[in-house]
Amino acid sequence: MVRMAANTVRKFFLGSNGVWTASIVAVVCFLAGIAVTAHVGQLVRNELISQHKRDAVGSLSEARARLEGEISRTVAHGLAVRAFVAELKDTPFELEDYRRISMEVIEDNTSIRSVGIAPNNILQAVFPLEPNRAALGLNYRMNTAQWPAIREAMLSREMVIAGPLELVQGGKALLIRIPVFPADAPGQPMKERPYWGVITLVLDEAGVMSSAGITDMMDDLRIALVDRNAVSEEKAHIYGSLGLEKTDHVSLPLHLPGGLNWELQGYPEMGWSEAGNNVWTTQLIGSLISLVFGAMAFLLISEVYKVRSMALHDPLTGLANRRLLEDRMHQLAVMCERTGTGFEIFYVDLDAFKPVNDNYGHSVGDQLLIEIGLRLQRQTRQTDTVARVGGDEFIVLTPGNMRRPERQIFLTRMEDKVNQVFECAGAVIEVQASIGSASFPGDASTVDDLLRVADGRMYAQKAKAKQKPGNLSGVELPKTGGMAG
Repeated sequence: MVRMAANTVRKFFLGSNGVWTASIVAVVCFLAGIAVTAHVGQLVRNELISQHKRDAVGSLSEARARLEGEISRTVAHGLAVRAFVAELKDTPFELEDYRRISMEVIEDNTSIRSVGIAPNNILQAVFPLEPNRAALGLNYRMNTAQWPAIREAMLSREMVIAGPLELVQGGKALLIRIPVFPADAPGQPMKERPYWGVITLVLDEAGVMSSAGITDMMDDLRIALVDRNAVSEEKAHIYGSLGLEKTDHVSLPLHLPGGLNWELQGYPEMGWSEAGNNVWTTQLIGSLISLVFGAMAFLLISEVYKVRSMALHDPLTGLANRRLLEDRMHQLAVMCERTGTGFEIFYVDLDAFKPVNDNYGHSVGDQLLIEIGLRLQRQTRQTDTVARVGGDEFIVLTPGNMRRPERQIFLTRMEDKVNQVFECAGAVIEVQASIGSASFPGDASTVDDLLRVADGRMYAQKAKAKQKPGNLSGVELPKTGGMAG
């Protein structure tokens, strides 16, 4: 059953002159080309996205530089205040001594909302005084909210920036804590210097961002500033758009003093751009190349099948030729050695075919040969092979052995169909054929011997037919059914 199915499929593809095979190969080539084109298109899209991200990182780099510069400038003002305070360490604390330097710092940097000075961690001066008068006298050691940052500054002997924090007056602010360790003698190491107190700069967040030229939207980018040290997502957000953490954003770390670990993030308002002329051009060219490649594959496979068909088939009737017939006979002979099942051949030869060509021309003779091939095919199965092996000689190959009654019935049916009258171009031709059969391996043990046996029996049949009286092979008959001499 499997062998029959395989033969059926094989005959289907061969019988279709390779059209189906060529079509399948062409479709596969086209789809493969489309797949490659889609892959290349995706690579182009990825490159466009990468380029867009590089441009975004460039914009973030500029914003980062401005923000780092602005905070560093503010810190520099705080350090100037610290230097001034260190010069007054041995004098009694007087507000007027600090008012001038503090107000100059605030006037020079509008992002600074206030300056607080706390000798021994007790806030004794704040500028401007209004609306911060209520904070005077605050002991930082007793304030659980502000003491941790000041204590860290004391222990590390370095500046600490805390926040941003919500202010009672409104808005958010950064608190820059600058510890003061004045030297008792020139060149005294920092770790040996005594602690004097702390200077606090209240830095307005919105003012810093405005001075740095940073807004929620920059160059079509949504901007966010987050604290990487925050314990929660809510506390991490410092400035700008919310939710960028959950997008395919680009980011840059900020290099800031005071232990800050901030990150600047950006994401386009409309998402990363993956559209462009390059994508459409790539897809169009790739599709055209795939189409051309598929068409070339179709033509190539078709030509291969045509050449193969010409080598294995009779050009006039389209039937198998002797080469293909013998190839199949040899295959069946090999199978017979394994299965014990042989095959039958029937050698068909037209009687008096030459007078048909002489009397009616070769075109009529060719049509007669084509018709005989069709008549034989109608009497055979798909697994059988009908071959033209000579001018007017045909062989029918049937896999499997037949019993004598079955063979005789098959012979009789073929003779009846082949010997029917043929009409062409106004001529009515009586057809007569002689058929000789042989069985493998019963009549011969080789393919060549089997052909000789069938050929001999065919000629014996032809000799008997010639001895019959009234043999009218190749004689034109009138259309009324009578015979003409």
